[in-house]
Amino acid sequence: MCGIFGGNRELLGADPARLLRHRGPDQAGHVEVRAADGAPIILGQTRLSVVHRGEVATPMERDGAVIAFNGEIYNWNDLREELEAKGRRFSTPTDTEVVLAAYLEWGPACLDRLNGMFAIAIWADGALFLARDRLGKKPLFYSHGPRGLAFASELKAIRDLEFGEEPLCRSLEFYFDDHTPFTNVKSVRPGEYATYRPEERRLDTRRWWSFPDPEVTITDERQAVREVLEVLGDACRIRRVADVPVTLFLSGGLDSSLIQALLGVPVTYTVQFEEFLGSIDEWSYVSEFAAAAGFEARRVTPTRADFFETFSSLARAIEFPVGSFSVFPLYCLARQARADGFVVALSGEGADELFNGYYRNELLLREEARIASELEGPYSTLSRRYFGTPLERFCRMAARQGLASVPALIERFAPSWREGLSFGQNLSRLEATVFLQPLLVMADRLSMASSLEVRNPFLDHRVVTLSTRLADHLKFRDGQGKWVLRRALEELVGKDLGITKRSVKHGLPAPVNQWLFNSSVFDRKDWNHVLLGECLKELARAHDPEGQQGREP
Repeated sequence: MCGIFGGNRELLGADPARLLRHRGPDQAGHVEVRAADGAPIILGQTRLSVVHRGEVATPMERDGAVIAFNGEIYNWNDLREELEAKGRRFSTPTDTEVVLAAYLEWGPACLDRLNGMFAIAIWADGALFLARDRLGKKPLFYSHGPRGLAFASELKAIRDLEFGEEPLCRSLEFYFDDHTPFTNVKSVRPGEYATYRPEERRLDTRRWWSFPDPEVTITDERQAVREVLEVLGDACRIRRVADVPVTLFLSGGLDSSLIQALLGVPVTYTVQFEEFLGSIDEWSYVSEFAAAAGFEARRVTPTRADFFETFSSLARAIEFPVGSFSVFPLYCLARQARADGFVVALSGEGADELFNGYYRNELLLREEARIASELEGPYSTLSRRYFGTPLERFCRMAARQGLASVPALIERFAPSWREGLSFGQNLSRLEATVFLQPLLVMADRLSMASSLEVRNPFLDHRVVTLSTRLADHLKFRDGQGKWVLRRALEELVGKDLGITKRSVKHGLPAPVNQWLFNSSVFDRKDWNHVLLGECLKELARAHDPEGQQGREP
């Protein structure tokens, strides 16, 4: 796992490698190439050694091309064999060299062959190629204008940020797709690549992956459980491969418990706030599971003092609000795991999005079942006006800062809402392509702040495709989502543990409002405002030499 940066040197911070050192503390370097008009273009990288611990050229050059690479490609050995059969030869045992050779062999079409998480920058044939993985697990920002282009894994490496609020993102309380809090910086969208030709100052973007349309081929319950265990099991297996210690972020919920049941990771980490004991108790479920399965479960118990002590560092890591209190517990989990010697952690992001698992999804789907007869009855016109369309109902749920923003949300999400799909299928599409993005920002930024790599088995593109092949009743049944995942977990651990019986899961909340505002409510508006202010301060300090004295990035 790494940090990458490059483009026009004048648009980057004075020392981008230092600003991104936390993403790759083991190596750093940059190379300079020349555009057709003679203008210098740099590609730089910091490296966290995970699969190959020895030093390699960073960035890497071969066959007249250069790559700066952030991520992990889990099928790189298979691709290497395929490329060797075509006559390509390799000098390093790394996925980075395989990705560069794959691009030189197949061009942008190589992206379809990659199973992993990645942000890529390649200089070849006088053009800069930038690409991001299917769901946006790895970040890639860029600034493009008359002065040229600069790119980086984090905003802090780009100079002269110009703050400007985006109303749509404000109503959702998070940024997604190409949106950032800054008018002069965009994000490469998930599943998108861009080609930049310096002499023309031209940037062309193209989508290379879209969320698959459902083709329901699995209706049988036993087949569904069998295929989930097979596909997810392999996704977990290949994500455990590393030359460094691997752990798991384990809650008392279904998703991470299923990963642990499949892999049996020796040591796991769980957050438990003392303020929530008796109301949101993850530890009792985890400790019961650990005792039954024979693994070591370690508990992290962040305190109010921890929060105020680390708040500036937390803001520096996350860079902009993501509409969640979970940034603090995730930061603490990663910090402790890394302090204990782990370099990779597995995590359960994606299951709720793909399998209708969120409580907001369950509410909407239960409502849909109740009002179905009304929508088809003699007063259907009146009923539809009263209840609204499925998209309208979803947008009312998604608008966190009042209903005034609902029309704008409907306009934005209407192109993604397919009339021929069920409510549950449309929910999965929007959840996975939009509402998952801030969670992946958290997973990346708050782990990499401690030089820890997080891997997400549920976001293997094969698991994504499998989820679209399942009939609705295999995901949502009896008022609950993730039905097939529950059955899969029971298949592995039985029905007696609390993790299989649990019907309510609270996510990963933190008592931030209690500490800041003496309030027990989970409204995030004030928290977002406070965090944004601190983020802006930390981004300003990133380029202030005096403000950086004695500070780690």
